[in-house]
Amino acid sequence: MRLNVEVPDTQYWKEQIKCQNACPVHTDARGYVRAIANGNFEEAYLIARAPNPLASICGRVCGAPCEAACRRGSIDQSISIRALKRSAAEEGFPPELKEPLALIQRIRETLQNRMCAGPEDLGGISEFMDKHKSRKVKGKSVGIIGSGPAGLAAAHDLALMGFSVVIYEMESVPAGMLYLGVPAYRLPREIIEAEVGVIQALGVQIQTNCTVGKDVSFEELRKRHEAVVIAVGCKKSRRVPIPGSDAEGVFGGVEFLRQVALKEPHCIGKKVVVIGGGNVAYDVARTALRRQQMDILGTLRREEVGVEATLCCLERRDQMLADEIEILEGEEEGVKRVNGYGPQRILTENGKVRGVVFHKVISIFDENKRFNPKFDPKDELVLEADTVLMAIGQSSDISFIQPEKHGIKLNERGMIVCDPQTQETTADGVFLAGDLAHGPKLMIDAIASGKSAARSIYQKLTGEKLAFEIVELHIPIEQYGREMGYEKLKRQALAVAPVEQRISDTHALVEKGFTCSQAKVEGSRCLDCGVNTVFDGNRCILCGACADVCPELCLKLVPVAELSGDKNFEDLTNIVREQKRTSELTAIIKDEEKCIRCALCAIRCPADAITMERYSFQECLM
Repeated sequence: MRLNVEVPDTQYWKEQIKCQNACPVHTDARGYVRAIANGNFEEAYLIARAPNPLASICGRVCGAPCEAACRRGSIDQSISIRALKRSAAEEGFPPELKEPLALIQRIRETLQNRMCAGPEDLGGISEFMDKHKSRKVKGKSVGIIGSGPAGLAAAHDLALMGFSVVIYEMESVPAGMLYLGVPAYRLPREIIEAEVGVIQALGVQIQTNCTVGKDVSFEELRKRHEAVVIAVGCKKSRRVPIPGSDAEGVFGGVEFLRQVALKEPHCIGKKVVVIGGGNVAYDVARTALRRQQMDILGTLRREEVGVEATLCCLERRDQMLADEIEILEGEEEGVKRVNGYGPQRILTENGKVRGVVFHKVISIFDENKRFNPKFDPKDELVLEADTVLMAIGQSSDISFIQPEKHGIKLNERGMIVCDPQTQETTADGVFLAGDLAHGPKLMIDAIASGKSAARSIYQKLTGEKLAFEIVELHIPIEQYGREMGYEKLKRQALAVAPVEQRISDTHALVEKGFTCSQAKVEGSRCLDCGVNTVFDGNRCILCGACADVCPELCLKLVPVAELSGDKNFEDLTNIVREQKRTSELTAIIKDEEKCIRCALCAIRCPADAITMERYSFQECLM
């Protein structure tokens, strides 16, 4: 059986930087992690902020697809990238750049210093618009419905392009689910306000307490603006259609979080059952305990009055959708957990909740992998409750849309149809962003979607297609070296506040973040995947010393006859055969997943056929 190999090209080298490749807005996580390792927190912040208008927020609550992709994770544990982004924001924000426009200018000025700048880089957009002033938009406006991460990101980039932007937000505060759905113990409100403030400083207007369909019609918005972006997100809790679900004491989990965030009256009893097993379910359960602590206990201990919050979900413990840290911290705070049971009916007395009946789960999906849970009625569990909070998913409220009247097509599930590339709906000049465009995903996906919608609107209203060109370099590294023992360092654990302190106050932060010294150590664990071992076939003497010295056994000398690949591989092989005038060729192949960039192969090579080179690129508007 032949080994399948790949000949490196531009895409190959970019994909080697796995964290950046996995980020929906192409943040050079490797860049800011290595900057922190070198003690340069300001540089780290500028790298993190360049493609992401909500970088400080992402440092607290991002789902971190970069961490999931991190190559270090295949060796031991991935780099704590999200926490390092928080360190960059906290330690590296330049005090002299508190004026938002000064911050934007600094990011633009430092564009050329960034090693791996993707197409989302703010500096590139700003530089392009200033260089081509004739292409900067004037006199055109865009209305955005919803001020969540997708709406804010769209507004940010549209403002940079010269559009007049107005965001219409139905709530009394901007930021959507960032403010209303993420508990304050995870995301301080002043951070949200600071990021929103930068976007407003660009000229974006945010009209709060303005519900489309009530305070202003959708038709009116289309008259006011050349384009409209619908970015309302998923703010309605889905309900389990079981008997008793309309009883007094049954609430949606998202609605409960909203009430707490806005300090609105809400009634939570002493025995709370949360239905669901994702991160939102844990946000709901943990917030419920905190509200009970404040509303019921005062200075008393929770155990003394029997306050309980129990989370019950269909999945087994190892199948749960919630992040592991959410589950563990929830347990520390007193959230009880029941796995493998599904709700069947809510017991009531005089119209009020008194309990929930669950049955044991037999299976969750059918043979076609569709959600279709089956239960064993003989295995019944009854949980006493005076409050039931449902957190099994969310849906969008698009009641302001009249499909036939507005020319907007809906699919069989009642969702708005849009072009997957441009995000434009069937109504001319109406675009989607965030959850409505791609379904519920991570916050960083919503940010990317908002930025994508901004580019589509630019092209729609100007007739100018935004094209990108890539400039790349492979730079030999003189005297390459790494931190002593970097390959043995264990992932740094984040400090957290004591449990009693956490549950006594809804605003008490759970996660403390890294100290500067801890952040530098964690950053030094990064394998720096922008660095590559490059082999010179004309110098190589096929001695095999590189393979012998490799500590990860990622190099191998293999006869070309035992390899296969695409057309690039075949073309390269034919060229080398003609040059060498032989069909008996040998290749050095490398398992990139195992390489730790230690440079021992380059040091050992007696023919100086191996160099350590940094791959650098800028993807710029043209």
